[in-house]
Amino acid sequence: MGADKEQRRIVDASLLRATVEQFVERSMHPAADIRQFEKLALGLIDIVDSETAARVALPLCFHPETPASIFGRLFDKGGAAAALAFQFAPNLARRDMIVAAEKGPAQFAAAIARRRDLDRETMLALASRSEREVRRALAGNLSAHFDSASRRALVMAARDDLALARMLLDRDDLDLDPEPLFLAASRLERMAIVLSACRQILASGATEAPLRADADVVAKVEAAAQRHDRGAMAALLSEALECRKDRARAIVADHLGEAFALALSAIGVPLESATRIISAYPSSEPSADVVRALTGLIRSTPQRAAARIVSAMTGAARPECETSRRPTREDSGALTWRRATPTQSLPRPSRKLDQSA
Repeated sequence: MGADKEQRRIVDASLLRATVEQFVERSMHPAADIRQFEKLALGLIDIVDSETAARVALPLCFHPETPASIFGRLFDKGGAAAALAFQFAPNLARRDMIVAAEKGPAQFAAAIARRRDLDRETMLALASRSEREVRRALAGNLSAHFDSASRRALVMAARDDLALARMLLDRDDLDLDPEPLFLAASRLERMAIVLSACRQILASGATEAPLRADADVVAKVEAAAQRHDRGAMAALLSEALECRKDRARAIVADHLGEAFALALSAIGVPLESATRIISAYPSSEPSADVVRALTGLIRSTPQRAAARIVSAMTGAARPECETSRRPTREDSGALTWRRATPTQSLPRPSRKLDQSA
């Protein structure tokens, strides 16, 4: 029975290919021939799979007399066929674009990247999808002007996709919150983010007693660092920060070290212990300059500012007093994170911290 089904599939694909080839041989057709082709082609598109329909129907995209119903039927099939229709039917209705953003598979990514007419609802539907290819294509579409909801959806997804995070950071036209993107930021960008967070904390005026990590937790982190046990360190950070383990692993694996240093500060590891942990971890011992720079970062960054950035990276909720007011472009003298870039950066490490956590 399986062989019969496969034979039928081959025959149907051959019939559709022959029908399409016969139609595109001539640039003009009588109206009766177009109607006959339309009826036959629609029936065959219905019974072949999406990949076959897309492959065979491609020549129709360049023929001036291809009936619009062909694109509609390809669109309805989803998958590669829908992506083909999405790319070559520029007059798709807004409703159809939103449907395309909400249903088909990741094949839509390539077509989406070339669209210049994406409306706000479509962009939000695309930004909220789970496929990395779709979100990266959307972020790379320089014609797309995202509203706050779409920006927020992309930024939140970028916590777990450093390539997407880097694409967003590279777009100077986006007014975005960079704190969740800290792991993808360059050295100077990171220092700008830290300075901006410090400014926000100081502007809030709130004063709270510093958080101190439990001595047993500190001892366990130190012991894991001495053993070069990245898995144990990530597990301890995950529990202390109340975040997903994969995000704690990403912080431990941070090749520049600032995210890990800020995390130690955020959970209340004393400076002396943090210095020993940074010095002992990983197996390739960092240089004295790097240890000094990272401990200097801990010393100079208010704990609440460190906690703010780490919470953004891990997805933990920020305290209301820290999120109630962020400077806007209309604020006189407001200092955005991009403009906060310091004149000097931390010394560049002579060896990269291990990324294999």
